[in-house]
Amino acid sequence: MNANVEVTYKKRLDNIVEKTIEAIESSKEQIFDILEKAKEEARKLETQLEELKIQVINVIKEVELCERKEKKCRLKLAFVSKQFGHLSEQAIREAYEEAKEAQIELALKRREEKELIEKRNELERKLVDNKAIIEKAEKLASQISIALNYLNSDLKEMNSQLEQLKDRQALSVKIIEAQEEERKRIAREIHDGPAQAMANVLLKSELCEKLITKDIELAKIELKNLKDIVQQSLKEVRKIIYDLRPSALDDLGLVPALSRYIKNFSEETGIFVDFTVLSDYKRLSPEIEITCFRVVQEALTNIKKHSRAKNASVKFEFGMRFISIIIKDDGIGFDKENIGQGYGLMGMRERVEILNGKFEISSFKNKGAQIYISIPVRGVEDDQIVGG
Repeated sequence: MNANVEVTYKKRLDNIVEKTIEAIESSKEQIFDILEKAKEEARKLETQLEELKIQVINVIKEVELCERKEKKCRLKLAFVSKQFGHLSEQAIREAYEEAKEAQIELALKRREEKELIEKRNELERKLVDNKAIIEKAEKLASQISIALNYLNSDLKEMNSQLEQLKDRQALSVKIIEAQEEERKRIAREIHDGPAQAMANVLLKSELCEKLITKDIELAKIELKNLKDIVQQSLKEVRKIIYDLRPSALDDLGLVPALSRYIKNFSEETGIFVDFTVLSDYKRLSPEIEITCFRVVQEALTNIKKHSRAKNASVKFEFGMRFISIIIKDDGIGFDKENIGQGYGLMGMRERVEILNGKFEISSFKNKGAQIYISIPVRGVEDDQIVGG
């Protein structure tokens, strides 16, 4: 997928998630607003209900008083009725009016009691409904908070996964490119070396066939040349095989393999390389050993091709937690702005960083260059120690 298209999709996806989060946060604010209003309403209802309960208690007491008064008036009226012929008209009228007033007062108080009780019951129902709203709003607010936290963390996780996927893609591309470059290099070496030599062998063998019947001495000379060509070809083939995967690395380990490689390098290039191991070395995991070997190999190749150095040094130190490597030369160096560009430095850095290691390089014009590498050595068996 095109990088620009990936960025566009990622932005669109981020935008969708961000808008979703904004909408949920807005809903959360509205729910909190409803919740606060519902709580305020509940406080008012509770206050009104408490006041109303007091009123109901007072009215009930007043009704009881009115009932006793009305009963007293009825008893008095009954007595007056029995004494109808013995009492004055005024006394009888007053007894009737007093009884009627007591009945009316009792009826009014009972009506007031009924209305207050109905009002109290209505307030209690409202308060129950209000508390149910509060409970639902609190639960919903909690669920929305969980959803927001999940979305926010999920967005970060998704972005992290996308970045990791992008890094893996980039790494895969670089691995493929490195493989293709290595194949091209091998093809060039075979074409320029063994392939040319084999063509030369073919020509020489044809020449020997013609000379063997004409000039036996000259045929012997050509056969000797042919033998030299085959020996040189064999040497070049072995070198190509060794560069692909040094057998000593698997059989003997990192230090013996590097010792042999550095010895051959010095003999071929004339550059003196001081190889030092500052502590007892341990057999490391295969991926660490091949990384260290390839980094030293690439660094020495750079020294041969670019540095014009006469001397170089490779120092190893095996610690309990890290292996450290320092590679130096006394060549022409290069400017700081070119550090990390070209010379295979990017590939070296990537090899080291894949193993969570540290890769640093320093160089000054006409003052040589230095590479410092530190790689954690997890999984090393402490009893796999070989004398340095």
